[in-house]
Amino acid sequence: MARATASTTDKPAKAGIKAAAKARKGSKTTLSEANLADLGAERLATILMDLSVDGYVKRALRLELVAEASPEGLALEISKRLAAIAKATSRIHWRKRAAFARDLDLHFRMIQRLAESDPKAALTLLMDFLDLAGSVFDRISQPEGPIGEVFVEARDAVGDIALSAKVAPVDLADRVARLILCDDYFVFGPLVAVAAPSLGVAGQARLGERLQAALTQRPARSAGAYDAKASVVRDALRRLADINGDVEAFIATFSETQRRFPAIAAEIGRRLLAVGKAGEALAALEAAAATVKPHGLLSVRAEPDDPVERAAWEDVYLEALQANGRQDEAQRRRWAAFEATLSIPRLRAFLKGLPDFDDVVAEDDAKKIAAEFPRFEAALAFLIEWPDLAAAARLIINRHGAINGADEDLLTAAARRLEGAYPLAATLLLRAMIRNVLTYGVAGRYRAAAQQWLEMESLAPIIADFGEFPDHETFMADLRAMHGRKQGFRAELEALGGVF
Repeated sequence: MARATASTTDKPAKAGIKAAAKARKGSKTTLSEANLADLGAERLATILMDLSVDGYVKRALRLELVAEASPEGLALEISKRLAAIAKATSRIHWRKRAAFARDLDLHFRMIQRLAESDPKAALTLLMDFLDLAGSVFDRISQPEGPIGEVFVEARDAVGDIALSAKVAPVDLADRVARLILCDDYFVFGPLVAVAAPSLGVAGQARLGERLQAALTQRPARSAGAYDAKASVVRDALRRLADINGDVEAFIATFSETQRRFPAIAAEIGRRLLAVGKAGEALAALEAAAATVKPHGLLSVRAEPDDPVERAAWEDVYLEALQANGRQDEAQRRRWAAFEATLSIPRLRAFLKGLPDFDDVVAEDDAKKIAAEFPRFEAALAFLIEWPDLAAAARLIINRHGAINGADEDLLTAAARRLEGAYPLAATLLLRAMIRNVLTYGVAGRYRAAAQQWLEMESLAPIIADFGEFPDHETFMADLRAMHGRKQGFRAELEALGGVF
């Protein structure tokens, strides 16, 4: 009896041992550093030599060997490669760009490695590396993509390496100025802030002098003509002014005409407010008021009417009104902006400025305005986000004909919020999206529509009264009659366990 008990008890233990052994065996086949190390140095060396027919692998191995031998040798190898890239002029075919980016990244990583032992040499090479950006971008006609990403990462690495290198601030300023003055692709503006700690007061002053001199020497342009080089330099000067907290220097980089552009006036006003110059901030903002409608929206003008730009100007202008003691005017503008756009930030700021109990009345008025707002999608977005889900449900039912089934993000978010307490309203949104997808045959949305179909089915049993709308079975029957031949949708629905 005891033997039988022991045998029974041993079975789980043996199973556990076998499972553990199997797990260990499986883990040995996983590609990892530890498992590769177990292969042994000789075996790995053989594999790497076989792989070295690939140019990238061969170069990487060569650099690793040189790096182990001496920092000077590594610096020389990197320098040779950078010189070869600098001499090349042929176009970089789009098929080869990923490989080229990989090669650039390899040499950048090696520069970082060199910085551990010789930061001065590494900084020199890093600046040489960044010097390549313009000619490389000329060969692909764009700074975007993996190649541009390597140069951006290298640019942002200058700060740490420069601090370790402890180079003369004036020398570093000259190298930074050189990069900015040759920056045809607007890549090196952030370098001003990245290098600022190592530049210090002397280096920043030198950089400002170099940039200002270059700007002064630019040939005159006809009125309204765009000068890309000058724009790059002015951008760098603005960044330098911000680092030094010099608002006047920042303003000086814009022409009188530019200062009347609302977006620029907002930037100027924000900086003036930050240093306590509320009156000057308001004046700067009001200089752009000729292009602003009474409720704060920009009017038609030569530049694009950008909603973000409009909001930026209005934000700063309201802050400036407050800072100058013009609270009543600020409140009027906030309410007018809300009436025009249903802006939640504007409404919240307006309500915050009201006495107790007045805010309750104003909030009710705001909801009435939202419910009657001409643009249904804006009204729904407001009521969902505020939130007032009961009002949102009434809006959907009362104005169901205005629902745009193509507005998937808004309708999906609204349906999620409403499905618990207001299943009929949520169903109407789901129906609109499904109908839109099937009517226009949007195959890429079939799976999403199939999921919405199942959600709609799950809500049907908890809807006590469909009112003026077709009940669930009637709606589904109509869809089948109209779109029964859409096999793509049928397949997606059946894959999720549904029936069309």
